[in-house]
Order: sequence, then C-alpha cells, then structure tokens
Amino acid sequence: MTNPAISVPPALVERAKPARLALDYIKLDDRLQSRPLKPGVVKDYLGVLRRGEELPPVQLVRDVNDDHYLVDGYHRVAATRQRVGIEDIAVEIVDGTFAEALWLSWGANRNHGLRRTPKEKRRAIQAALQHPRWSLESDRAIAQHLGCDHKTVGAMRRRCAAGEFPTEQTAPGLRPPSGPSKREILQACRVLAKVQPEQARQFSPAELATVRAGYEPLHRLLFGANTLRPGKPRGEEKTRREERM
Repeated sequence: MTNPAISVPPALVERAKPARLALDYIKLDDRLQSRPLKPGVVKDYLGVLRRGEELPPVQLVRDVNDDHYLVDGYHRVAATRQRVGIEDIAVEIVDGTFAEALWLSWGANRNHGLRRTPKEKRRAIQAALQHPRWSLESDRAIAQHLGCDHKTVGAMRRRCAAGEFPTEQTAPGLRPPSGPSKREILQACRVLAKVQPEQARQFSPAELATVRAGYEPLHRLLFGANTLRPGKPRGEEKTRREERM
C-alpha cells in the first residue's frame, strides 16, 4: 500500500515547460545517468543534426538553487555538444528536487529512445527500493513508473529486506570511491538509529557541531550534494557567542 505521506509525482512531466537552454547550463550527474554513453547512438544523433533536423527535447529538473539537472537525453546532449555552431538545445524543464530528478531518471527511455536492457531495469528498481523516499511507494507504483512487472519489484524488495542485493562492481579502470567502506557506514548508521532526542543534553555545543559534521555527509549521500543550504552549525554559532560574552 502506498504511504500517504509520500506523493509519487506521475504528473511531473505534465509540469514540464518547453524552452531552449544553453548547453553550459545543463548539469550532468552520474547518479542520473542509467547507462554509459553508446558512441554509435551519439553518432546517429549527430547525423540528424548535420541534416538540419531537430532532436526531441531533453528533460531537465530545475531545483531551488537554479541548477538544471539532466534526467533524460544524455546521448542527445553529447551529440549536440559535438555539433559546431550549436550552443543551446531544446529542453523541457520541470521544477523539482533532486529526489524527483532521480525518480524521473529511473523511468527515462521507458517508452522512447534507446530502450533499457533487463540489467538496466533491475538497477533502476534496486535504486528505487534503496532510496529513503521512493522505497516507501508500493510495488505497483514503482513498477508503473519504471515500466516493469510489479511482481519483479516485489521479489527484489524481499531480496533487499533480506540483504541479498548484489553490490555494484567498480567499473574497470576506475578507483573505488574514497571514504569509509559501505560496511563501516552501515555499522555506524545502525548505531545512530538508536539515538534518542533527549541525549542532546549530554553534548556541549562544540560536540554537537561535530555531530552535525557527521550528519551532513550522510544527508548528501541520501538526497544529493545540493540539498543542504550553506550556513554555520548552530553549535558553532552558540560557541562563538559564548566566547564573546
């Protein structure tokens, strides 16, 4: 059953505003690209442009920071950037959050363009089921958006609950991401999940600032790099006020 507190946005695309946007303003994010670029597809699109024809608009999500995230149309953008003399591209802009950009990117190419492979569909299902917001949606809602069978989503959800999801392997030639390992992050989160609000009284302002420094990377891991507004931690501000007194 769908959680009533979460709203799946099936009408996100209906909110799209057609326009043209300079290529330099389009923000690419690996988390929104479901597959590596295929040179043959880029070459085909480049041929379309050389014949003076238009490519279908690409889809963007514009967040509150005015960042335009590309969610559908990576091959079209790559081809347009190779075409000398073209500096902008037809776009459809949706105002939303990075979480909504993720949701739209998982459903990209469901009914058009370069169709997704079964492996790419499974990767999209896994990403949805591991997301703190979209995992709360029903199997049918996720399946409808991604263009797959709800029984497949249900089976993968059970595997996720049992901890059976395979870990994505690092692509050949690429270094694994720096920082603590996934095991270490999960162990730390299991401890943090037991924290009670009343324990805040045990910490000094400086110690709370340290806690915040640990919270912010986790927030970015879950919701994206641009979802925290810059500002001084409360504990740090309070400490400085106390020093001036």
